[in-house]
Amino acid sequence: MRRAGVLALLVALLVLGSFAYWWADGRPGTPSDFRGRVADAGLDVAWANSGPRGGSGSVETACGPVAVTVNDLDGELWVEWPGRHEPLTETSVRALLSCASP
Repeated sequence: MRRAGVLALLVALLVLGSFAYWWADGRPGTPSDFRGRVADAGLDVAWANSGPRGGSGSVETACGPVAVTVNDLDGELWVEWPGRHEPLTETSVRALLSCASP
């Protein structure tokens, strides 16, 4: 019986600790929420990995597939691809897809 009480206490501490971390981290959404925000911004990424605030993958462009990383920095999406790091806007998506040089 004592072991069950200790186990219950450990599980409760783990749950409370996870909740506290999530709350202190600004209550980020899910990886799916993040991918949806990127898609809503006009960027169709074949994700290799993603989390609630960032991910990487590739994008089909006029010059072939290009590796990208997208991050949420203080509530603003930023996209990075070889030689560029910009806010994720209609202009940056157009530049990426057309293979425009900086």
